Amino acid sequence: MKLILASSSPRRRELLGLITSSFEIIAPDIDEDTDHVETPRQYAERMAYLKASAVHIEPLSARREPCLIISCDTIVTIDGRIIGKPLDFNDAFRTLRSLSGRTHRVITSLTLRIEDSSPEILTASETTGVTMKDLSDETITEYLSMIEYRDKAGSYALQEHGDMIIDSVRGSVSNVIGFPLRLFLQMTQGKKILDGIGP
Repeated sequence: MKLILASSSPRRRELLGLITSSFEIIAPDIDEDTDHVETPRQYAERMAYLKASAVHIEPLSARREPCLIISCDTIVTIDGRIIGKPLDFNDAFRTLRSLSGRTHRVITSLTLRIEDSSPEILTASETTGVTMKDLSDETITEYLSMIEYRDKAGSYALQEHGDMIIDSVRGSVSNVIGFPLRLFLQMTQGKKILDGIGP
């Protein structure tokens, strides 16, 4: 089965690469508006679904093999609100200041669009609790100077000097990074999707 990762994220590419190197990358183009009345999880699941649906492939009759399209959406949420990617340094600073000393949730929704003789779309989510250290303004400023925060939901990356700002993680670490490996393996179990595909 041909695998397509619907993402431009290098982190997702690296994590999927731990399972297999046999996949293609197609970055989807979707509207990520938050105008809908929905919970953070509903929003993440809608985004993941739209990303998978936005990838255009040939009909099965024109292809030599079935295809699996994989997409994800990761959000940070606290107090019922979604914290997206920062607009600039000041926005990133305010975000980390608001998370300081508190526990927030990271939700990654994963959609599998299976294109074979019986097409189907599966969507599920994983949630991880992340507790931040009490952060001084100096620590926040230093941390932001060390990472590329503009493309990070919540203005931070666990895998990039996360020990400076994160006290503890409760749940899946790969979920916080942006690709929930455990959830992916659970969703593909029994479907023979990864049969014959190696790292």
